[in-house]
Amino acid sequence: MTRFFRRMTAAVAAAAITLAAAGVATSAVTVAAPGVGSPQCDLNWSRNVWTNECKPPPAPPAWWIPRPAYAPPYAPADVPPPPPPPPWAGQLQPRWDEGSQQWVWTRI
Repeated sequence: MTRFFRRMTAAVAAAAITLAAAGVATSAVTVAAPGVGSPQCDLNWSRNVWTNECKPPPAPPAWWIPRPAYAPPYAPADVPPPPPPPPWAGQLQPRWDEGSQQWVWTRI
């Protein structure tokens, strides 16, 4: 039984050393300094590692309507702008309510 555990430990150690060496060897390639063998792409662009090509993202489809800047991410795209604050609102802020599909005034 002891011989089995010794062989298993040796096999696991050999595999771990091999994986660690492979990780160190390949990490030097991916962490190369910008401009050294690889073009610097825009953050929104994709880069093909094999051909060193930078490609822009595809254009949005014709039906796509961008969300207004005032709309929260969970609101529908056709959400109206928040209303002006009523006189009683004071320090309350407008928030989009998903349940009633309208703006409500809540404390932050």
